[in-house]
Amino acid sequence: MTRNFLFVILFTLLCCGDSVFSQEWEFFMNSYIESPYTRNFTDAIELSDGSIVINSPFKLPIEGHATVPHPGLVKISADGTELVRNNYFRPAYCSISYNQILENEDGELFTLMTYSPDHERLSDNYFKNFDNPPTNAILGLYKIDDELNIVESYEHSFPIDTTENFGFHPMWDAMPNENCGRLYLFTSFIDNNGDIVGSFFKCPTFHSPNQAENDSMFFFKMNFEGEILQMKGIECQSGHGDYWRHRRHSMLETDSHYILYQTNGYDHDDFSFDPSGEAFYFDKDLNLVAKRAINQPGFTMPTVSYLEYVSAVRSRHNTVYLAALTRSVEKPHSYLYNDTRLYEIDDHLDNSTELLPIVNYINRGSSDSQESQPLNNGVILKEDNTLIHVQNWNLGDGDGDSWVVIEHLDENFETISEMYYTSGEDGIFIEVNSIVSTKEEDLLLVGNANSLNGDRSWNFVTKFPASAFVNIEEAHANNLHLAVAYPNPGGDVMNIRTGLRNATLQVYDMQGRIVHQQIITDEVTSIDASNWNSGTYIWKLKIENGKLKVEEGKWVK
Repeated sequence: MTRNFLFVILFTLLCCGDSVFSQEWEFFMNSYIESPYTRNFTDAIELSDGSIVINSPFKLPIEGHATVPHPGLVKISADGTELVRNNYFRPAYCSISYNQILENEDGELFTLMTYSPDHERLSDNYFKNFDNPPTNAILGLYKIDDELNIVESYEHSFPIDTTENFGFHPMWDAMPNENCGRLYLFTSFIDNNGDIVGSFFKCPTFHSPNQAENDSMFFFKMNFEGEILQMKGIECQSGHGDYWRHRRHSMLETDSHYILYQTNGYDHDDFSFDPSGEAFYFDKDLNLVAKRAINQPGFTMPTVSYLEYVSAVRSRHNTVYLAALTRSVEKPHSYLYNDTRLYEIDDHLDNSTELLPIVNYINRGSSDSQESQPLNNGVILKEDNTLIHVQNWNLGDGDGDSWVVIEHLDENFETISEMYYTSGEDGIFIEVNSIVSTKEEDLLLVGNANSLNGDRSWNFVTKFPASAFVNIEEAHANNLHLAVAYPNPGGDVMNIRTGLRNATLQVYDMQGRIVHQQIITDEVTSIDASNWNSGTYIWKLKIENGKLKVEEGKWVK
């Protein structure tokens, strides 16, 4: 299958007769709707009754800056109507990491979360402001009713082990070490036995040149009665808890093992440092039995790219699909530019090679655009063995729009379709934090957006019907686009990105004169605009020998 297949199927379906389309919906919530709280949508699950529960941690801004998060949930109906919301504030504590949502086989809802002492000394919730400040951090499993109230609690305490840090930073003389005693919930899933398997970091100290204490990473197995069945701890490099606190979808189960696909590695004891990433193999009793490095094609020593924002899904032929953020191949020494990649990796433990074999991979990146993977989950395996891969694009420059790329790929990573989602407004920064596939294989985008001038900020869950990605008319009906122009506003170069091939691109000035025309043959087409006057231009993408328009937009030089 090739990209030309996209043109064929889209054109064929467009030219067919009337069809019945599902209508997408969008659920929005202003970040400041509960002033002084600020919310952030990070992940979601579809429950067995069709309703959707959104992980929505909140913060309490203090004197113009946001503090550490506290747990929160929002529940919406199958048609995107809000049903209820709830916050789980705890005096003298904060959450640090985002709570995670689980539904057991009986259709009961639970949330897994950690509570750590609130070290935000400007906050009224600062733990030293209490007569009896906490001496423990908490890992808790909480059963939630239909109104999102906690009806049962199962909590496990861990000592803070606070280390005071003085002299290295001016603020440290006035506050205990900020990260001491914190628990960072990392990953969790329900295994084949119906138990919760997860991991968290425990931070005794903030990493500094004057401190030698190390964090510990704990792996645990817990039943839905809150009983910890097994727990194993591994000492790690200091200061990593904050980096890995959100990566829920990076640990999977095989017939014989649990595998954690980790990023940036560790340099202490069993977690040896490997900035390219590693896979850690645990037996079903959570004993670490092996570790193997994740190779990254395209990079040569001494340049080694990191892997970030890892999300993984098991293939049906016993390999793993791994979506991750990497350093830009074109600008490997710059921290300002990233690429996104999708790997298929042969992670069989009986394969004795030190580096995990790469079966296939695709690289998505540009030297003039910033890319990012969704924070929690960026890849989905569909029932027909095709994949949905999502990326955030054109982020980080602060003066241009951003958009979301939704790729529909076959199992060989050939593009079936490629669509683009934007807010529909100019000057909007939009970012997807997670993608969710419903039981009907519709797609949910979970994320947040804000205006570049800073006057608005909101969260969203957007639902697309599965058919939106194979039909031009329905794609447009669902606010999806087949091409985007960037950077916008731009300068001497105008880039057009599209999954279409052999389409005709035409660019017009505001007087209706054609200033550029060509046939699209590549994913990204760069156009020399250096001789164009400053102003607004209209671009159009056409098929059927330039007779049928399928996409258009404005571009500002």
